[in-house]
Amino acid sequence: MAEQAQQEGSLRLLTPGEIKLAKSVFGNSVTYHKVWIHHDSYLPLGMQGDYAALTPNGELYFRYWYRDDFSTSTANLQHLFIHEMSHVWQRERGMYVKLCGFFSWAVSYRYGLDKRTLRQYPLEQQAQIIADHFLLENFGYAQWLVYRDRSQDIVSYDGVLDESTLRERYAYTLKGFPYV
Repeated sequence: MAEQAQQEGSLRLLTPGEIKLAKSVFGNSVTYHKVWIHHDSYLPLGMQGDYAALTPNGELYFRYWYRDDFSTSTANLQHLFIHEMSHVWQRERGMYVKLCGFFSWAVSYRYGLDKRTLRQYPLEQQAQIIADHFLLENFGYAQWLVYRDRSQDIVSYDGVLDESTLRERYAYTLKGFPYV
């Protein structure tokens, strides 16, 4: 685990590397200079679980998973960062991230790519599709498969695993993304 310069309870803006990383997915559709990353609990009295990441208000809250710069982190932490940045993107599109987030513990992050566009999926599945696709495009199919099969269940896709079919299905689902 990378050493953290910032102690829990601190916050910062996105680093130039994180902005570049996020722009590779979201283009200019996010107001990056307004995004804060907290090394803290969003919930009062530290009630946010140590391993939970929350993005209820356009700002990212991490405890254990916090990094000083996610752009220099491992593939699984970049995946988490992109998942959380997806909630920033959703909020800036007018989606009710905070309200849906209160129920995220009860929804499935698992999804199939079944001829629906991104907009037709629930918010957590949208964020997971975006992050899983990021992992596929940036770290390759073999690494994507490793993360799909791990006990941590980082990739949440259920369905055909043939690489060309998988890429075609992501392309269909993400057609037109990111919507500005």
